[in-house]
Amino acid sequence: MRVNDELVLFFTVLKWLFISSLIGCLVGFAASGFILFIHYIIDQSNHYQHVFYLLPLSFFVANLLSQFVLKKHLGTDALIEAINKNYGKLEGSFIPTKIINVVLILGTGGSAGKESPCAQIGAGIGSACANLFRVDDIDRRKMVLCGFCAGFACVFGAPIAGALFGIEVLAVGVIFYDVLLPAFVASITAYQVSSALGVTFFYYPLKFVPAFGQGFFIQLLTGGIFFGLCAYALIRLIQQSTAFTNALPLWRPWKGLLGGFILVGLTVLFSRDYLGLGLNLMEGCIKGLHVNWYAFLLKALFTVITLSISRSGSVITPVLFIGATAGSFFADLVGADQSTFAAIGFVSILAGTTNTPIASSILAIELFGAVVAPYAAVSCVISFLMSGHRSLYSAQLLAVSKSRAIQVELGKEIRDLDQVNSRIDIHLSTWLREVKRLLRKH
Repeated sequence: MRVNDELVLFFTVLKWLFISSLIGCLVGFAASGFILFIHYIIDQSNHYQHVFYLLPLSFFVANLLSQFVLKKHLGTDALIEAINKNYGKLEGSFIPTKIINVVLILGTGGSAGKESPCAQIGAGIGSACANLFRVDDIDRRKMVLCGFCAGFACVFGAPIAGALFGIEVLAVGVIFYDVLLPAFVASITAYQVSSALGVTFFYYPLKFVPAFGQGFFIQLLTGGIFFGLCAYALIRLIQQSTAFTNALPLWRPWKGLLGGFILVGLTVLFSRDYLGLGLNLMEGCIKGLHVNWYAFLLKALFTVITLSISRSGSVITPVLFIGATAGSFFADLVGADQSTFAAIGFVSILAGTTNTPIASSILAIELFGAVVAPYAAVSCVISFLMSGHRSLYSAQLLAVSKSRAIQVELGKEIRDLDQVNSRIDIHLSTWLREVKRLLRKH
């Protein structure tokens, strides 16, 4: 009996609508519980003005737990690697065993985010559902990826961008179309559940975006380059500081204690604005409120110290803070509208540091309105190109080169490219070589 193709596709759609909706509901409940708990802890700690003096102790305890108790913890990089290489089969603890560490770090003011635990919760639920339904490897990968995307959607408050981010972050230059439908459904469902449970998200539709002309397009292109360079510098800073910290001949908890004292000193010297999630300052910046021109530099410094010392928490929220304040600085520098460039910087540095220009462009639409779409997209792509073959997530696969003039081995993880970065060959195109030959003759 011959089965009509459309009938098979119809039942396939029904199958994934059911599975992805189930995963989305479960992730929405679990991730929302974690987010509300973290926000409660942060709100309570904000009542105590000098709680940041506990940073050395929290860093010490977090490193102590990581070294002796939470050895099998899976971070976002490990999740990306498992999805890319092992059909989403997770080894070790896929439920975020470092929740205690994240609470310690964020509760006392460490500059980190909350995305990684939510992504782990989502991937873990997707894996548990795959075990329950006893699916094959291909479907397991899709289900883990559904949960992974739904976790990001709960954090961003932008279901489409969250779904695309979870898919796009796996490999540079590739989007897996076969998982788009389940990822979208899971992310939208998780977002709706989170909203119903009282999780609030930031939205600020821009009321004024300059039209092309009067030098604005030049400002936009220059801004994209600036944001790309900022993204590249942030990646390098985190990588180098982590390597330096690992090389220090100290017991790991003592490193945490030392890093905590450094952050306390910086906070006393400057202010508490650069501790924690920094949501109020970031949102105020996008609304056009004045911030110090060096705010993005200080937030980068606080974040680099927190992540390299504590090795807990996430980097996305600090990246968004850095992007918004860098955009505000750039707007003041060139005399442009601060809200516009704060919003553009918000998504552009995310695109550059994570190699996700499409998801970042969609995020701008979902958070700031469709009017910013053409400007954000241009800046995100430029930032993505300018940041080079690097990423905050070293397990990303490189599927395409960002330039034909740079010869890199495709199919490698970003971390492998970093190891051989000094041997990457740069090839000039034919016409450039010809110009060089003619110049030598003269």
